[in-house]
Amino acid sequence: MKKIIYKITIFLLAVFVSSCTDEVEFSSDTEALNSFNLIENVQTSYVLNSGTPDKQIVLTWNEATPGVSKLPTYKVLFFNTEDESTEVELASFNSDNDGKSNQLTLTFAQIDEALSNVGFAAGSEAKLQWQVIATNGDVEVASAKTGITFTRFAANGIKDFNLLTPDNNNIITADIYGDPDGEVTFSWETAETTTGSGSIEYTLLFDELNGDFSEPLKSFPIVSGTSYSMTNSQIGEEFANNSNVIWTVQAKIVDGVSMLNAEKKYINWDVFVINELYLVGSHNGWDNGTAVPFVNNGNGNFKLQIDLPENGEFKFLPTLGSWDGDWGEDPDNPGKIVQDGEQNGKVTTAGTYIITVDFPTLSLSITEFKAPDNLYMVGSHNGWNNGNANQFYNDGNGVFSLTYDFNANDEFKFLPVLGSWDGDWGEDPNSPGGLIQDGEQNIKITNTGKYVVVVDFNNSKVNLSAINSLFSVGSHNGWNNADSTQEFNTTGNGVFVRAQTFDADSQFKLLPVSGSWDGDWGVNPDVPGKLVQDGENNILVANAGTYMINIDFNTLSFTLTEIPDNLYLVGSPNGWNNATAPQFTNLSEGIFEINQVLAASDEFKFLPVQGSWDNDWGENSTYPGMLIREGESNVKSPGDGTYTITVNFNTGTLTVL
Repeated sequence: MKKIIYKITIFLLAVFVSSCTDEVEFSSDTEALNSFNLIENVQTSYVLNSGTPDKQIVLTWNEATPGVSKLPTYKVLFFNTEDESTEVELASFNSDNDGKSNQLTLTFAQIDEALSNVGFAAGSEAKLQWQVIATNGDVEVASAKTGITFTRFAANGIKDFNLLTPDNNNIITADIYGDPDGEVTFSWETAETTTGSGSIEYTLLFDELNGDFSEPLKSFPIVSGTSYSMTNSQIGEEFANNSNVIWTVQAKIVDGVSMLNAEKKYINWDVFVINELYLVGSHNGWDNGTAVPFVNNGNGNFKLQIDLPENGEFKFLPTLGSWDGDWGEDPDNPGKIVQDGEQNGKVTTAGTYIITVDFPTLSLSITEFKAPDNLYMVGSHNGWNNGNANQFYNDGNGVFSLTYDFNANDEFKFLPVLGSWDGDWGEDPNSPGGLIQDGEQNIKITNTGKYVVVVDFNNSKVNLSAINSLFSVGSHNGWNNADSTQEFNTTGNGVFVRAQTFDADSQFKLLPVSGSWDGDWGVNPDVPGKLVQDGENNILVANAGTYMINIDFNTLSFTLTEIPDNLYLVGSPNGWNNATAPQFTNLSEGIFEINQVLAASDEFKFLPVQGSWDNDWGENSTYPGMLIREGESNVKSPGDGTYTITVNFNTGTLTVL
C-alpha cells in the first residue's frame, strides 16, 4: 500500500527574528542570515492512528536566505502551550537531509513516541506549537511559533484501506435532465481495526483540489455498508459549481478516537446542464439554423415570447443548427418534456405566446400572451392607493414607459386596471428584472432620483434607469464621453432638450452620466424615433445644420428638428394671415423675441418662413411652455396687455411675459 504524505504549511502574517547577540561576536567574518516564514497549509490537527504507524506528515517552511555563502541548517522545536506562562520545549528534530532541507518528515510512530516520552497518555490530545530555528554558524534566526494538535495512538487503531470505484481521474457524466435517476456508486474496502474488535463508521468526503478534508466541501455519513450511490440529479445539485474535486472515505472507530482517511482520488464531474435553448418549428420553416433563442433565467429555466402561426408546432434544441439532443412534449404526460418518443408542442390559434421550459422539473408551459391595454404604477410613493396610481405611456407594441421622482427605498408594482389589484405584476424574485404575476415581489428603489421605468411585455422585463441628467456624445465632439459641455436642458418632467450643430452624416448617442458609458441610450433599430438601451444604434443626422434635439423619456422617443434662421408670429392678432406675420428679433442663435399687444382671447403660433405654413411651431399640449412642431397646440394669451414673447430653441421653451 502507498504511503500518504500530509504536508502542513502555515502562513504567518507576523514573523519575529531572534538573534543570539549575546552568544555571537560579529566581525568582518560574520555572515548575515535573513528571516523566513512557515509555509501556508490549512490542516493543523492530526489524529495519529496506530494502524498506520509509518504514515508521514511533512512540515515545510521557506528557506532562510544566506548573506553570502554559508548555507543554513534547520532545527524544529515543539512546545507545550497549554499553560502559556510555563511554555516548555518538548522535543526537537533536525530537518531532513541532516538539517539542510527546509522541511521535516516525521512518521506517526515518531510523533507518538515523542509525545509518550513527555507524559501524554495514550489517546490523549496534545496542543502544541512548533518553530523553526535556522543557523549558519554565525547568526541564528527563528520563525514565529504556530499551533498544531496531535492525538496520540489509541489502543485500537485502523489499518490502511483503499478506495475502489470510481477510478482515479475518472470523468463522470451526470445527465441531470435526460437521466436524473441514473446513479454513480462510490465503493471502498472494508477497514479493519488493529485489535480485530470494535465497530467502524464511514463518512464519504469531497473537497476542492487543494483541500485536505479537514473542512470538506461535502460530506455524506454512511448508514451501513461500504458503498454510497448518488443520482445524477443529486450530483447536479451538489456539484454543479465544482467540476473537479478530490474524494476519500473516512473510517472512525465508534466510541473511539482513531480515524483514518483512505488515499484520495480525483473526479472530473461533467454535469450536463443546458445553458442554451432554441425553438424550431413551423414558425421558421423547421430550419434548425435559424431557431429562435430562449432567455436563460438560470437554474435550468428558459422563457421565450414569440408569435406563432395557426396550428403551429415546435420543439426544443440545446444546440443551434443541430438536431442532436432535441426535446419535445411527453405524449403520455402533457406539460412534461422528454427526449425519446417525444411529440411536437402545439398551439391551435395564431397569436403571441409565452413558452416556458423548466429542466429541473422537466415541465413545459405554453401561455397565450396579451399585453394589457393600460398599465399603472402603485406603491409607497402614492400610499399604495390603487385608485390614483400613475398611468404609463403605451406605445402600442407591448412597451410601457413612465418617468417619476422617487425617494430612496420606495417600492412599487404594476396594475392593468386602475383601482383594482387583480392581475397585478411585480418582479420575479428569482430573476432580477423579470416580470411575473404570481409569487412576485415589489420593485425597489435604492437611491433618491428621477427614473424612467420601462415595462416590456415582449420579453417580460422591467428596467429602471436614472435620468437625473443627460449628455450627448458623438462625432460632433470626438466621442469624448467626459465632455460636460454636452449637457441637455430639462424642466424636470422627463423631457430633455439641447441645440447642437452637426455635420452631414454625424452620429451620436445619449449618456445619463458624463464620463461613463454605463446606461447609454440610442435609437431602436426596429422602431425609428424610439429610444432603447440594449441593442441600440447610434442616432444618425443625415444633413448638416443646427438642430433642436428633443428627448422624451415619458414616451421613449426623440426628435431632431432643424432650428430656423428666422421666426414669425401668426395668429388672431393679425387675422391668421401668414403673409403679414410680424418677424421676431433674433437675440442669439436659437433665441427669438417679439413684443406684441394681445387680447385675452388671442391665440398664435410660430412660422419659420413668412407666408408659408410649412414646419410651423406651437406649444406642447402635454408639457405647457415647451415647443413642439408635430401635434402642436396654439399658444394662448394670458390676458389683455402688451407682452414679450420669447422662443428659445436651445431649451425648447416659450414664455409670454
